[in-house]
Amino acid sequence: MQQQQQADQQAQAATQQEEVAEEIAEGVGEAEEEWSMPRPLDEVDLDAEIVIAVGSDSGGLDHHRTGSAQNYISHGAVYSGPLDRDPRDNSMYAGLATPEWIDPVTLRLDIIPAKFHDGSTLVAGDMVFSYDRMGGLAEYHQGGETSDHPGGWVPAYPARSALNWVRNEAPDDRTWSIELPAPDAGFLTVNMDGSGEVTIHSQADTEGRGDLALDQEPMGTGPFRFVGHTDDENFIFERFDDHYNPIDYPVRVSHVPHHRRLTGLVRPELQSRLAGLEAGEIDVIHEGVGVNAAKPYIDDPNFTVQFQPGAGWSVHNIYPNLWQETTPDGDPNPFLDIRVRQAANHAINRRAIIDNLFLGVGDMSMLVYSGVPGYPSPEEKAEVVFDYNVEKAKQLMAEAGYEDGFDVPLYYTPDWGGDVVADLVLVASQDLAQIGIRVTPVPTLGSEYFTPQYSSGRDAAPWGLYWFYANAVPDIGSMWECCGGADGFFTISPPQDPRLQELYLAQRVEQDPDRRLEIISELLLEHTRQATFIFIVEPPDTVVTRADVNYPKGGRVGNLNFLMTFAIQRLKT
Repeated sequence: MQQQQQADQQAQAATQQEEVAEEIAEGVGEAEEEWSMPRPLDEVDLDAEIVIAVGSDSGGLDHHRTGSAQNYISHGAVYSGPLDRDPRDNSMYAGLATPEWIDPVTLRLDIIPAKFHDGSTLVAGDMVFSYDRMGGLAEYHQGGETSDHPGGWVPAYPARSALNWVRNEAPDDRTWSIELPAPDAGFLTVNMDGSGEVTIHSQADTEGRGDLALDQEPMGTGPFRFVGHTDDENFIFERFDDHYNPIDYPVRVSHVPHHRRLTGLVRPELQSRLAGLEAGEIDVIHEGVGVNAAKPYIDDPNFTVQFQPGAGWSVHNIYPNLWQETTPDGDPNPFLDIRVRQAANHAINRRAIIDNLFLGVGDMSMLVYSGVPGYPSPEEKAEVVFDYNVEKAKQLMAEAGYEDGFDVPLYYTPDWGGDVVADLVLVASQDLAQIGIRVTPVPTLGSEYFTPQYSSGRDAAPWGLYWFYANAVPDIGSMWECCGGADGFFTISPPQDPRLQELYLAQRVEQDPDRRLEIISELLLEHTRQATFIFIVEPPDTVVTRADVNYPKGGRVGNLNFLMTFAIQRLKT
């Protein structure tokens, strides 16, 4: 009798899982659902406060500085980028600047007279200054060497900067001139759209107040002005009414706030965030709600659950450190042997992970998220997917000389990347242990993890494995120049085959758009064939809001995240 009851319960649970999975798949595939559209302004309380749950606080608020660059709620609220992107088709259009290609390597941008939050007017010199500062080229602090910041100053995103440009000049206040060393088909998307790694600062304000003051009180041209920040407690912003676009400008294609006050409450524990949502203390939870955690709210009329294709933070990979030739004990680095990396990939039971943690919805991850143009078709990707095969993995380990296995640390961020990271780390560690890769998880706070001490240390980073994510920018250049290529600022696993870099350079200069997509696809496939990473999963992303809150898809990156909080609308009762 008891066995029959257990069987019935298991069957019922399986049926519920299938139903939820179907609902998720439908929600992910329908980008133009009613919930994704902004409501008319006469239905919106424009004077409302919106409270968002924030999973972690990296401390500083200077988006250009390593160690402060991960507080995206602040960066998305306070700053703007040169260009915006229409989420419907990823096309680029004018933001702070209007671009015009003079020739394949020369770009002219007309700068609009946008207001900074201190009342001053944006000029082309601020654009030049911001891109120099991002590359460690700003003269006022000698690239960071003479910074007044007690924690030091190292640029966070040099690959997005003017570091490798031939020219970065302002002929006059309204004209910005750029010359590149070679054509780059993805330049505008990767370097200009402000989606998390590009922000424009006032040169006069930055030089006048200094790095420490800017890190404590940011100031830009963005949709909100900074009000206050208490470490590990909250972030507070208010709408900037002198924003360069009016309140009735289409919210789908502009960052104009549809609420007056934005508050971020720091709640590292998911259960605390969910409790705040249920109590009415929090309006929105995103970037950290797993599919399983959102399940109870799907049919509750007091809440709205939205699913979107996995973007950036929901791509999970393990980067083996391939810089060092040896381990700390002086032994050869086992991950430099492709057979070990292949074995590790065959040891991961992705189907079990997807079924148990993501209600059956997800796929094996790759270098980039699946919304990037050129991402392989399902048929192409199937050819390089690593099946779960423990015996094959053990055989590969033995062939590589590691039949007895080895010990390795796995660094991960317990406060960044979502509530499922700790569970994923545990499961992946158990899977790898089956073939003798004995993993010791090392929790590392994001404020330390994303610094040269760890993940941006390149050849100075500690040997081991690193849990990592992906950018939400829809171009291969964003991830390659960040985390894939040998020069990437977060590259832990540099390419072992020069053909990968050759493919990347080929797509940059390819003028035929169809051929460029083919090259990108081949790059992603070859990167996977070589088991450059230990590929885990890419599940859908989940957002939960109160029922009286409309969170339309749109803005700079086309996803519901901390970079487009301006779009959230409190509906009038």
